[in-house]
Amino acid sequence: MNKGALFLLFIVLFGCSGNDKKGNQPYELVVAVELARGGKPGGANMIVQMEVDTVDASSSLTAYSKGIQRYAAMLMHIQQFPDSISGLKGLMVRDEEGNDVVPTLPQTQRDSIIMNFIQFARRSDIPYYERVKDFELKLMTAR
Repeated sequence: MNKGALFLLFIVLFGCSGNDKKGNQPYELVVAVELARGGKPGGANMIVQMEVDTVDASSSLTAYSKGIQRYAAMLMHIQQFPDSISGLKGLMVRDEEGNDVVPTLPQTQRDSIIMNFIQFARRSDIPYYERVKDFELKLMTAR
């Protein structure tokens, strides 16, 4: 066998090896939204609705990062349409089995993702700070 064929065989074997968990997996991003139905926020007429999006991510940490982005987008939506949504109650990221993976992620990693997003928001052209009062504090509720 010549060296070129041996090299190609090595590449093919290397590419086929590994575990079965390669690639992206589906995750559900679940944001609990408070809808005011006449009356005061937090009152008896409050309805909590779950907004669910499905994303593909290579890990639960990546899915959590996408969840933080979704949470920030919903904060902006609340500022634009204050009559439709009164607040957000938290973020869940569910794996294929329906388990919330957020509690399994170390708090330091979750905080790092949130802080990285806040730094991005400070530098970005997207007007998070202009539109969302107390943006950083509200984003931290997704911890």
